Amino acid sequence: MKILLRLFVILLLGIGGTVAYMVNFENGYLYFPDREVVQTPEDAGLVFRDVSFKSGDGTMLHGWYMPHAHARFTLLHLHGNGGNMSNRIRQYRRWHMLGLAVFAFDYRGYGHSEGAPDETGLNADAKAAWSLLVNHYGLNPGNIIIAGRSLGCAVAAKLAAEVNPVGLALEAPFTSIPDMSEAYYPWLPLRWFVKTQLDTEAAVRKSNVPLLLISAESDEIIPDGMAERVFAAHPGPKLRGTLPGGHNDFDDVSEHRYYMLWQRWLNRLETKKPAPAIWVQHSAPGRS
Repeated sequence: MKILLRLFVILLLGIGGTVAYMVNFENGYLYFPDREVVQTPEDAGLVFRDVSFKSGDGTMLHGWYMPHAHARFTLLHLHGNGGNMSNRIRQYRRWHMLGLAVFAFDYRGYGHSEGAPDETGLNADAKAAWSLLVNHYGLNPGNIIIAGRSLGCAVAAKLAAEVNPVGLALEAPFTSIPDMSEAYYPWLPLRWFVKTQLDTEAAVRKSNVPLLLISAESDEIIPDGMAERVFAAHPGPKLRGTLPGGHNDFDDVSEHRYYMLWQRWLNRLETKKPAPAIWVQHSAPGRS
């Protein structure tokens, strides 16, 4: 009995120590930023403009505005947890070919943006990007689509619940970080201790804007059923698509179906009176 008790105590101490370590270094398990900008929209034939702007706490952020001469909507993109926006040029080109102007930016700690990422900072950065488009450039909120992928889905859903975009597009979403921690480490009670929530499921419940949700049939990162839970939680009009491919390549593997799904959803959105193009109107605040 004494041996069993000692083993039990050792096990508890091991689990407790592991949980404490992982929670203490939590951001290292969630964010994988890359400072190197490997390409620009120009490499994909897109005209673009460098934009620098400040987040709410003064952190300088870097973004790209890619105009479209006949854009019905401007898409604000919130990317995933790895690399930086220079790794998403193919995504921007697809949206541009769908007739969208695109504003992409790097969260703090990614690419040329200052600082280090955490949940509070990412949400503040997204709010600053929205404010830049609406308050500085004068875009009509009814002409802005908020789009997120993977980790960016949680940031996008939270922002959409706080503002009033014309639509919300989520690609490869997860439900929340507590759910993800339980799915990846079922033998550890991490879900009760993680500080980061990034709760996509809770955020979509608070928004009635039209939703487009796309998931990958062979997603090797997001556990099965999470995308469906996010979709079911949304109370407003919505469109769902599951495309062949993995977490990071479903839009390449199923490019034609991806275009068709997006076009079908875009045709449902109501266009407001457009604001003048950013390209000819303003310089971004804080641009060096």
